[in-house]
Amino acid sequence: EAADVLLQEGLRPTIERVRQKIGSGSPNTVSPMLERWFATLGKRLEGRSGSLIDSQAQQLPLAIVQAAQQFWDVARREADQVQVQKTEATRRELELERSDLAQKEANLQQRETTFEQSRVALDEALASSRQAVTAMEAQMHTQQQESTRLLSDSEAEVRRLRRAFDEAVASKEALRERSAMELGAKQRAADEAEERHLAHERRLLSELDRERVATRQAAAELAKEQKARLAEAEVACTALGASQQALQEEKARHRDATAAWSRRHQEAQVELATLRERAAGAEQRVADLASQLQRQQEQSEREIAQLRESQAATTAALRQLEVGRQKSEKALRSTKSPKRTGK
Repeated sequence: EAADVLLQEGLRPTIERVRQKIGSGSPNTVSPMLERWFATLGKRLEGRSGSLIDSQAQQLPLAIVQAAQQFWDVARREADQVQVQKTEATRRELELERSDLAQKEANLQQRETTFEQSRVALDEALASSRQAVTAMEAQMHTQQQESTRLLSDSEAEVRRLRRAFDEAVASKEALRERSAMELGAKQRAADEAEERHLAHERRLLSELDRERVATRQAAAELAKEQKARLAEAEVACTALGASQQALQEEKARHRDATAAWSRRHQEAQVELATLRERAAGAEQRVADLASQLQRQQEQSEREIAQLRESQAATTAALRQLEVGRQKSEKALRSTKSPKRTGK
């Protein structure tokens, strides 16, 4: 009825318009009802039009009735096609809505699955946390017991250290008394050693005085010895001066000899340079003579080759002349022999 009302109002019935007209109902409920309405729409329209045509056909001419019937058939077919297209569009919309709803339902299912997985993970994490807390409490209890044991051990160790400290103090006091006694003994020994040192020092001083007297005597003897050595040194200096003068004279003679040798060496160098120049000139002349001789030999070889060529040409010419002479003689003999035969 809502679809009929919409059709009478000139609106195409759709799921949303039917729902708005009814005021309630879900798309899944309205969609099959709307499809059934579209399926029966053609028959209902055909029944109404048939009764109308039958009532009016009796009052109109047959040609007009037939033409109207044809127009009605064409209009109905076009209306059916339009309705089929609209129905197909509505069906596609419904399919799209169904696919959208299915996608939303799948997304919702996936979210529920995700939530369930998250809940399971949280439960597992909570259980793990509880286990960790239990283990930590047990560990703390164990540590507390261990701390209590360590505290008792520490107190016992403190008592032992206190006893050891008291013993150390007593031992220190005894050691101090023994050290005081030993220090007194060492002080007495030091006093005795100092007395012995003073006696030894006095003895050393007396010995030092004796050594000083002996040193003075040795110094006097050393002075005498130095005077004698000085006289000998003066004599040696005189002899050394004479030797140095002789050495200077020898050096002068050596310098003269060296200068003479240098002059002779320079003269020899000059003479050697002259000889080298002469030798170089001689070598150059020898090279020039050798090159001239080489050129002369080459020229002689060329002349000999030319002579040989001319000799070969002369020999060939002589041979040709000999061959020509022989041919002439043969020809002459051949010309003479018929004459003799004729005679």
